[in-house]
Amino acid sequence: MTEDRITQNLIVENHNLRLNQRSFMHLPRSLSTLETWGFGFTGHLIWISTAPLIHAALGSSAIFVWLPAVIVGMLLNLQVKRLGEHWPEMSGGTPNYTSKLLRNYSGLGRYAAIAYFISWAGYLPLNPIIITNLIKTNLDPLGINCPETFLRIGFTLIAYIVALSGTRTLAILHTFFILPAVGFLLVFCLQGLGWLAFSPNSPGLFPTSWSTLTFVDWAKWSLFAVYITYACETASSFVADSRRPGETLRFLSFAAWLMPPVILGGSWVLMRLATVPNLSEDTFLNLLAAAKPFWGESASLIVTLLIASCGLLATATAVSNSPRILYQLALDGYLSPVFAIVSRQGVLQPGLIFSLLISLLFLVWGDISRIVVLTGVSFLASIALFHLGLWLQRGRPEVRWPWLSLGLFVVDAVVLVVGGLAWSWQNLLIGLLSPIAVLACDAAIRRIAFPPFYPAWWIERYQVKRFQVKDFVAFQVIILILLVCSATAIAWVLRDGIGQAAGNASNNLLVILLMMIAFVAIAVACWTSLPQVSAIAEAREHAENLFIAALDTVPDTILVLDDSGAIRQANPAAVALFEMDAYQLIGRRLNDFLSGLAGSPEIWQSRSEQTFRQDETSLRTIEVTLSHRSNRQLQEYIVILRDITERKLSEETLQQSEETARKQAIALEKTLRDLRQTQAQLIQTEKMSSLGQLVAGVAHEINNPVNFIYGNLTHVGNYTQDLLGLVNFYQQGYSYTDPNIQGLVEEIDLDFLIEDLPKTLSSMKVGANRIREIVLTLRNFSRLDESEMKPVNIHEGIDSTLVILHNRLKHKPEFPAIQVIKQYGNLPLVECYAGQMNQVFMNILNNSIDALQEQDKARSSEEIKKKPSTLTISTQLLDKNWVRIGIKDNGPGMSASVLGQLFDPFFTTKPVGQGTGLGLSISYQIVVEKHGGKMKCLSRPGEGAEFQIEIPIGQTYKVNPSVDREVLG
Repeated sequence: MTEDRITQNLIVENHNLRLNQRSFMHLPRSLSTLETWGFGFTGHLIWISTAPLIHAALGSSAIFVWLPAVIVGMLLNLQVKRLGEHWPEMSGGTPNYTSKLLRNYSGLGRYAAIAYFISWAGYLPLNPIIITNLIKTNLDPLGINCPETFLRIGFTLIAYIVALSGTRTLAILHTFFILPAVGFLLVFCLQGLGWLAFSPNSPGLFPTSWSTLTFVDWAKWSLFAVYITYACETASSFVADSRRPGETLRFLSFAAWLMPPVILGGSWVLMRLATVPNLSEDTFLNLLAAAKPFWGESASLIVTLLIASCGLLATATAVSNSPRILYQLALDGYLSPVFAIVSRQGVLQPGLIFSLLISLLFLVWGDISRIVVLTGVSFLASIALFHLGLWLQRGRPEVRWPWLSLGLFVVDAVVLVVGGLAWSWQNLLIGLLSPIAVLACDAAIRRIAFPPFYPAWWIERYQVKRFQVKDFVAFQVIILILLVCSATAIAWVLRDGIGQAAGNASNNLLVILLMMIAFVAIAVACWTSLPQVSAIAEAREHAENLFIAALDTVPDTILVLDDSGAIRQANPAAVALFEMDAYQLIGRRLNDFLSGLAGSPEIWQSRSEQTFRQDETSLRTIEVTLSHRSNRQLQEYIVILRDITERKLSEETLQQSEETARKQAIALEKTLRDLRQTQAQLIQTEKMSSLGQLVAGVAHEINNPVNFIYGNLTHVGNYTQDLLGLVNFYQQGYSYTDPNIQGLVEEIDLDFLIEDLPKTLSSMKVGANRIREIVLTLRNFSRLDESEMKPVNIHEGIDSTLVILHNRLKHKPEFPAIQVIKQYGNLPLVECYAGQMNQVFMNILNNSIDALQEQDKARSSEEIKKKPSTLTISTQLLDKNWVRIGIKDNGPGMSASVLGQLFDPFFTTKPVGQGTGLGLSISYQIVVEKHGGKMKCLSRPGEGAEFQIEIPIGQTYKVNPSVDREVLG
């Protein structure tokens, strides 16, 4: 991809980030190409810490572990380069590309990115442990006890202290040490191979025999090897910081081709020369044994420098890389927003503090092998999911070799399981579960009411003015004295031991001491001198830029005067105003041109209006603004001259037109009032139209039970009169056996009356209950007693609307029945205006029923029987903050042109007199403007239409009003 294409992507990504992340500052593009390249060498350097472990265990067979790991690592670099060109604004590199690739499986994407984060934050303590062991190895011959715990914690904290002062500081320090470190490493590899191939003292380039290698051993140690080769894409993490992202990404190709000489070449040298017994897994002893044959007595010093610099550099990279992963995840909405906070200096302080806690947790274990296993498991799990994401996104231009990625996913999974179990199932389980633990911590951060867990707390800290030292010169001298005295004190303490030590041990300790002092000095300077220097540089640069810009680009005339009022400097606009060349203006007094400025600038007003006669016929009005500029040699004045002649004329014209504009405003206000009144009338017409449909449906539903009750009242009345007549006979003293009683019983058919009257009353009760249910449903639909926003059951509102519309849904002579399919999800109570939301459901369902009935008019009974008209109503919980309601019909659908105007006021496809065109427009206003939700329609001719409504569960999560109109297919 060309640099122009990357620039275009940057513009698009920057625009999207500004829209979606207004509340966060973004990482400044402050790193040079060389600085980002320096971070990219880290994967090659950390080979030093792992290679001795593998070669000590496998011997000559170790090369068969490194070879496939290097090949896959090279392919990974080329793939990551392609993704970086596609997402040039993304920070964090590979893990955040993984979350993008797995965006349809957000849980897996978060897990993969956090697993990668743990592999770097957890790997960081490995370098302090190695450096501490190196110091201990050189102090033991002196009889000096090594404060291991203090050194391990100190080396871990140094990089974080430097990083907290600014990425640029750490990048410059990193670049300064990276060049000799990479240089010595390349010399070790290439000179070692040359010595093996051509030296008469060489044991031979190739071994005479190869040690055996089982599949389990291969998988076990591949877990370590891929950790190194896959980590050579580190430069991608800093693309968002780079001033030239294209050049930064180009380094990934260079890093890929650097892997064979460094990793394979260095491993070959170790395999052939680090064969001395009892070397164990000690990095220093293995490298020293391999380097001595061709470096001689200098080997100890160079290896010490190499290990110390590589360890500190890897630590610095891990400190820089880890918080960027959290930052990008927070920007993408996968982690708490607090991790997206950036200081003015581009420091990701929340991410750094969290990374430090993870590093210290791993430091507690203190065992190199265990740390590598735990972090290697997390790292390989992340890379495996990265390969899976590539395969899932196959067909996209940024994905290379998708089917190869699927195969690599399978291989990575096998290595992860077999290799992890070969080490221990406990470490495998911890490595796989640690990302889940981090995600649990993130969930706690989101929920715990602790000020540092909220972005506002950090933003408030950043807005506080930083401490500034008044007497900066004295402060600098004090810092210099402290650094010199500290270095002298350390040298004084170690002088006796170093003097008694052998030459190699003395030189080694000197190298380590110099490296420590360099890092400590930078750390101290970062928190003392550098902020002052940076502030002064920023202020000077800002002032110079403003002044230069004013002189060269501002259309106003800008002059620099001395204390007598003579012109010392003028911008191009002055030449046009005074119609003189710049050299002619220099030395002339300003009051030669503007006679109203009498005397020296010291007594001039800071702002005044002067008359300037450009020629005999042209009189100009000039606004003069005067400001002082302090200088050690002389007093200077900056004068801005602005020609306001046109403005004066415009003011007069404006005064004349002001009365006309006021009259027009009054007329416009009256027109607006008329428009509002018309709009209110139209909306009332739509409401009355909806109310008419509602009343018609309710009247029809109530009519049947009312008719039934009314028809039975005659029978109940007759039964009552017959029973009262029988009771009257009894009251007159007649007995049951009396012929009059018997005759009446037969006349009224008492047995039938006793049987039928309860049934009739029961049927009337059923009808009355039906009326009561309809009334309750109507009340629930309208929610007349719930005008305020409150949590409601969405399903109850939909069901109430369906009851109201039952008359339109059931079978009629002119229309077949419309089937209703409910696919309700498990929804919580949703905070909304219940009555208004029911109005939305009513409008959408009425439109869908109209469309289905129009379709059925044109279909035969066989077609209707084959494909009956159907309404599908679904609800879904999108996440913890949003719900979706879908209303879908299998009607005729809509064209793209109709769909594009669907929510516009007064737009309707119905014949004149059958629709106002306001129903869906009002529904859209209710959903989007009153509830902060989203409303869209998906449709295509012949395939029905689906209205989707998304509303927040609570009004805290409202979004800006927007309409989303899509066409299916």
